[in-house]
Amino acid sequence: MADDQEPDDDKITPPPIEEANAAEQANAAEQANAAEQAKPSEQVNPAEQAKQRAPQVVSSGRQSKAAAKPAVASDPVTTSEIVAVVAWTALADLLIFRSLGFCGPAIFFALVPPIFSILQPKLVRKHFAGLVIGLLVIVVSRLIWQGSSLAIFSAVTLVVGLAMSAAGATPLVIEGASMAARCAIDGAARLSEYSLPRRVHRSAQTHSNSLALLIPAAALIVFGSIFVFANPNLFSWVSSELTWVSNIVLNWVKGISIFELPFCLAALLIGTGLMRPSRPLPHVGPTGSKLEIIAGQENSTWYPAFRNTLVTLIGLFAAYLIFEFATLWTRDFPVGFYYAGYAHQGAAWLTFALALATALLSMIFRQSMLRDPRLDRVRNLAWIWSGLNLLLAVAVYNRLMIYVGYNGMTRMRTIGFFGITLVVIGFVLVLYKIAKSRSFWWLIRGQLIALLLAVVTYSVFPVDYITQRYNVSRIQSGYLHPSVMIAVKPISDEGFFPLLNLTKTDDPIIREGTKALLAQRQEKLQTKPQGHWTEFQGSRSRLINALNRQQSDWEKYKNRSARDAAIKRFQDYAMQWY
Repeated sequence: MADDQEPDDDKITPPPIEEANAAEQANAAEQANAAEQAKPSEQVNPAEQAKQRAPQVVSSGRQSKAAAKPAVASDPVTTSEIVAVVAWTALADLLIFRSLGFCGPAIFFALVPPIFSILQPKLVRKHFAGLVIGLLVIVVSRLIWQGSSLAIFSAVTLVVGLAMSAAGATPLVIEGASMAARCAIDGAARLSEYSLPRRVHRSAQTHSNSLALLIPAAALIVFGSIFVFANPNLFSWVSSELTWVSNIVLNWVKGISIFELPFCLAALLIGTGLMRPSRPLPHVGPTGSKLEIIAGQENSTWYPAFRNTLVTLIGLFAAYLIFEFATLWTRDFPVGFYYAGYAHQGAAWLTFALALATALLSMIFRQSMLRDPRLDRVRNLAWIWSGLNLLLAVAVYNRLMIYVGYNGMTRMRTIGFFGITLVVIGFVLVLYKIAKSRSFWWLIRGQLIALLLAVVTYSVFPVDYITQRYNVSRIQSGYLHPSVMIAVKPISDEGFFPLLNLTKTDDPIIREGTKALLAQRQEKLQTKPQGHWTEFQGSRSRLINALNRQQSDWEKYKNRSARDAAIKRFQDYAMQWY
């Protein structure tokens, strides 16, 4: 019995019937797959094979394009974006279209950064956004103090720069102009993505949430109205406030113009396009600032021409500068000296020469010359000529100062100083390009930025105040020639502040003529008082107060005939120094 119970090693226990059937089915499937793969390849349709491979080729091509220029999905429409767009449009209508002066647009431009911050809470941390906002604050202050069309242009330009910074791009001039040109189209494209919310099945929870808001609001209105009717004083106050609000609404409705709707539509498109521009953002030229120099050295065919040109110009500039400084630097000019010819027209020609030298230097140091092994010789000649060009700039400043020293400062002479300074900055950028091997596109972008910053700076510069303060100081020192720029040149409100100091000057004709000019400006300000709040100007308000405090000094010139006679004598007297 014990032997019968021991296991027999040679005896194999068969597997269960279900497992055997599964194994047979698996073997059959493997044999069928093998037979399918063993079929001759000629039986497969070649066209079908090409069709199957075609999507792979197309997909590969799309992937290569995507690697070169990745597609950027548009941002989803959010509630904050709708709020920002509506706020932009409403404020543009209220503060620009309905504005009667520069204060309205100033408030609008001041509110642009907060509007952008609705979409970009960390806007100030964006690329150059802090700098752009700082410049915009200065321009807004200028518009409130004394606005101008140029200041409006500066503000618009800075808003475009802020939109570029908010979109993550560097605010450059050419790209900014391209973005501004297409912002209305971008706005239309973005607005096409807006849609009304779909109607969904209202659940019991949805009804409960609605009632949780509507019933308390209704209770507040009903019981609040009862309390108002029960208290005569409260009823009177609420009635007056509602009347005030209704009058504002009625006046707004009455002031609607046929051009207001097109303006609001344009503001909507522009605002949407600036806040949500289409991607990718515009970019002109290569992105790198470094000049890509081809490896290897090769003698340039331009080397002899450029070398001889620089040697010739060095000799010419050196000879001319010796003559310039010898004749115009520390010389006492005789009576009848042609100041306009030397200091005005001559300075313009020298400025043009400096700008031409800037272009020539940029042209010399191009790709073919940078590979020439003799480049250092040309570069040394360029440094010598650059030094002479800087001396030429000093000569231009000297000529302008000769003109200013003769009969004072004016707006055009201020523009002259800005112009020569801009040319010098452009020349310095060229020198930096040569020294650091920067690209041509880097130079173009740098010079355009310098030009735009010069325009913005001039738009906020208190030109008339600075010019008339200089002229008054010269007159008070005993040099009367700058009085001609007071007598015959137009003066803005801020320019009249320094003239208040001339009411005590020694020269009777200048003293009485200035008093007559002040009386004339006071009468003009009184006959055209500020109406709408958007007409407010800080310089006008301050000047009115200052004139009222000193009006006793020119009491007799409130008579028009006496005032006109004094001004005429002043102009005839001062014209001898024109």
